Amino acid sequence: MILKLNYRDRSIKSYAMRKLTPFECFRLMGVRDDVIRTMQSTNAQAEKRIEGFKPKGKKDEMAVSAAQQYRQAGNSIVVDVLAYIYEHLWYPKHREPSGQMSLFPDEELPAMPEHSDDEKVICTTFSGYDSQLMAADVLKDWHPDFRWTCAGWSEIDKNACLMHNIVFPQYADKALGDITKIDWHKVKESLAGKEVDLFTYSSPCQDLSNAGKQMGMKEGSGTRSSLLWHVADAVEVLRPKFLLQENVAALVNKNFLPDFQVWLDKLERLGYVSRWQRLNAKDYGVPQNRDRVFCLSMRSDAAFDFQFPEPIALDKRLEDVLLDEAEERYFLKDDAVSKFFKANDSDNALFMQFDLPTTHEAAMFIKTVLQIFMERHDGWDKGIEWSERELSYHRPAIAHLYEKFKENPKKMDVEYWRGFYKIFKENMERKSMTDKYYIGWVRDSKGRIKGRPRKQIANAVTSKVGHGISDPRDGLGNTTPYIIIEYD
Repeated sequence: MILKLNYRDRSIKSYAMRKLTPFECFRLMGVRDDVIRTMQSTNAQAEKRIEGFKPKGKKDEMAVSAAQQYRQAGNSIVVDVLAYIYEHLWYPKHREPSGQMSLFPDEELPAMPEHSDDEKVICTTFSGYDSQLMAADVLKDWHPDFRWTCAGWSEIDKNACLMHNIVFPQYADKALGDITKIDWHKVKESLAGKEVDLFTYSSPCQDLSNAGKQMGMKEGSGTRSSLLWHVADAVEVLRPKFLLQENVAALVNKNFLPDFQVWLDKLERLGYVSRWQRLNAKDYGVPQNRDRVFCLSMRSDAAFDFQFPEPIALDKRLEDVLLDEAEERYFLKDDAVSKFFKANDSDNALFMQFDLPTTHEAAMFIKTVLQIFMERHDGWDKGIEWSERELSYHRPAIAHLYEKFKENPKKMDVEYWRGFYKIFKENMERKSMTDKYYIGWVRDSKGRIKGRPRKQIANAVTSKVGHGISDPRDGLGNTTPYIIIEYD
């Protein structure tokens, strides 16, 4: 743990720097805790959930590695945003037109859709671990009368498929494989006369994203993003009532909007009315700045005056997503943290390393010890050099004192200083008001994501975000974000 004694305002703060855990990343994608625990099944647990599963690692190892969990979370869709869209699709409330983007802005559509209590048939493509189906479960929690089933899902990433089967083992036999090789006529036959109510597609964004090479999505271009055009084959055969597309905000920037319009024109010729809008996860209950384009296309006979959900007040904070304690393996070494602060801090301050656990309790212990130490010895007046020399000398004694503290904090009134425990309790009680979190990634000179920050963290672009992710650069991508925890 790194301690900062700030001689400018005579404050004492502790810092730690760590990666968000995969569990926290899934939370930032709106995945519910019980589902995350399932996603993080061990090989032994996966064997029980998936028929014929053959683990490649030890029984007690996670079936999907932590590295792959980060990747899957970054590539997915925020569940809450989808759930609110579903609610407005199947449980709409009439309201005044909101000026949302439409392919037919002047066309009069029925205000409300035809209501049906029938089980909704959903088909997902580019499914990932299928936040699309998770959102259907969330909608069922909100509306117990909602019923749904999955008619098929398409994904080629083996880790995403494994995670999908762990979460939805009942649909393992509905896997359709590579979207470029699906026989949609066979899929239609398998429906036995039913129609698909919702068909989702979130084609790869790498060739559109600001973090990618921006090679585009033109039909026949061979880019990963151009896989979108294989969706048209499914639409022509299945004729779903509704289509839902999700992609990065760059889809509607000046470079790619013409290609997007060509896609909308294609859907118009297939008999669909399309509406699209940019929605941000932070406006729908998740403390992550994740700006995405969503396009709902409605078959002409099922079309109505669909309106995307209005933003709601964010009542979650970043700290609500964080685990109370994280394993030590997620934390950066103190040497790297110390280098970061020395390179980026402009205060008249002393930074010291103490071999203590990276917990709030340990941070408040060392803060209390040094508050008393600096007061007893007039340390603030004696300057940085004196403090550094004295604290370096007493560092082993402080570590020993912490062991005594762990046995019984109240004994510190005898072992160290009368009144220690009262001051410690006051410091502990200030946690919810004063602990802060920062988040950042390593980026190149143009501000684009460069890679997972490890010891290069000192070169990271960071932004103070306090109780939520609010900077436009923030959000989960294909990199693992780090947080800086400030224990005040």
